[in-house]
Amino acid sequence: MFHLVRVVTPQQSLESPIVRISGATWDGNNFAIADVSEGNAKLFDGDGRLVAIVGRHGDGPGEFRSPRFPELHADRLYVADGDLRRVSVWTRDGALDREIPLDAGFVSDFAILSDGRIALAGEGFGKAGETLAVFDGRGTTLATGLSIGNVLPEDADRSGGPWNNVRQTFLAVSNDTAWAVSTISDSVWMMPLDGETVTATSYRLDIPGYVAPQAPQTQLRSVRELSDWAGSFHSAAPPVGSSQLLAIPYVRGVLNYGDPTILVLRDDRGFWHALSTAPPIIAAHERSLLAIHNPLGDFVQLAIYETRQ
Repeated sequence: MFHLVRVVTPQQSLESPIVRISGATWDGNNFAIADVSEGNAKLFDGDGRLVAIVGRHGDGPGEFRSPRFPELHADRLYVADGDLRRVSVWTRDGALDREIPLDAGFVSDFAILSDGRIALAGEGFGKAGETLAVFDGRGTTLATGLSIGNVLPEDADRSGGPWNNVRQTFLAVSNDTAWAVSTISDSVWMMPLDGETVTATSYRLDIPGYVAPQAPQTQLRSVRELSDWAGSFHSAAPPVGSSQLLAIPYVRGVLNYGDPTILVLRDDRGFWHALSTAPPIIAAHERSLLAIHNPLGDFVQLAIYETRQ
């Protein structure tokens, strides 16, 4: 379905490395990468030249504890910090424009709608159990909904288990429609965001090769055991959306590290596809995808794939 157009190597140095990609955005030319290890976001032009570095570790204005969700919109770079529960807005030359406080307990994903409204996945807003909220550009809550915080696999042990240790809700926006996924489910929820309420339609995806989550057979006693268990099934990673594509990676392990991934794709005609052994997809624009190229290489490289005509 796709062919490789080119590989871009973002400008990096020992003083300004890319350590861990915790989110990315791409407008078809410029792209930005959030780096939770470095506590900042980096903006690059289409050739990979570093244009600006925004933020640093801290709690003050323009600082981050956990920058994970960059978005390029209307000549601005938006970066959400789930720990500080706010969005900082930057100019393309790296100057802090403003900050938007968010009435949320935890943010697991973030997107900007075409009219500047903010869509969040997480918890701690609206009614108990709701996992999606829409805010205006000043941070005022407009709508909440999507109660999927307790979703479990069909045959899961509902009497207990470490599901809360791996459960998150992620979202992507395509043409002002939000698509949400849960890490431990093979379903997707579609929500038009053009009204005052959030009404979801759910679809179960029949994914070839999908390994469903299973409760561990013994009690997990360490982070390593938790990680090994989480890598035994496919988890949904953050989806990406554009005006013509929706892409949902299902990974056994960690997406950034190139662990085995099935890419579930919805094209501009509404047809669904499952692509095996896909690269780690981190952003989309129109009919193209941005992926991490050679995840185990010494320097971060990005690959641009275009839809075949």
